Amino acid sequence: MAHLIKQEQDKHLKFVLNQPEEVLIEFCKLAIDYINNGINEKKCTAASKNLETTFDTVKSCVEALVCLLIDCTKLHITEEDFRSLGTLNFSPEQIAILWQFVSSKRALVETVLKQSADNELHFRDLEWRLEAKVASRALHRQATPVIAMKLHLDSEVVNEHKEKLDQESTVGAGETRKEVLLQTDPTSLVHLIQVLEQALIDSKTHRVRNFVKSFQK
Repeated sequence: MAHLIKQEQDKHLKFVLNQPEEVLIEFCKLAIDYINNGINEKKCTAASKNLETTFDTVKSCVEALVCLLIDCTKLHITEEDFRSLGTLNFSPEQIAILWQFVSSKRALVETVLKQSADNELHFRDLEWRLEAKVASRALHRQATPVIAMKLHLDSEVVNEHKEKLDQESTVGAGETRKEVLLQTDPTSLVHLIQVLEQALIDSKTHRVRNFVKSFQK
């Protein structure tokens, strides 16, 4: 658990936890508001004046709480795991307050994460063609190959054997599909293929599988 918290995040969490209880509660409310609506500049500005600090400090503290809440929710951190925060010199009282915040808002974060995942774009189809520039004003004779690609993406998960996309399909209000046009040279494409193939090999290792499983529970 402790290794999930970066040094900068640790500093901001300690700043929050060293405040009076009523201030800590306000920070937790700002963190929940951040998840739903983004940073509330008006409230953060007021908080910075009351605490005699900067707006950026308050904003960073709120973001540290949000990161902690999201990471703990994604990884299904237990109360026992949470106790390892003692290695960061957090007191038992501070750990208890943080755990209450995380455990009480876990359901909300799970809902938000699920809604975000539903809008993610997935690969659906690929069109490509080989082009070549054979002349220009500067060079009358040349042969510069270019691979043009069109990626079809869809936020709806579909069967890979589903019929091909309609050539007239475009992205519009309420539609799930998106098209991305790319151009690259053969050398860059070969490098890209090698990177993707290596990533595919890495994805089959036990380490990566265990990491992915923790997000799928």
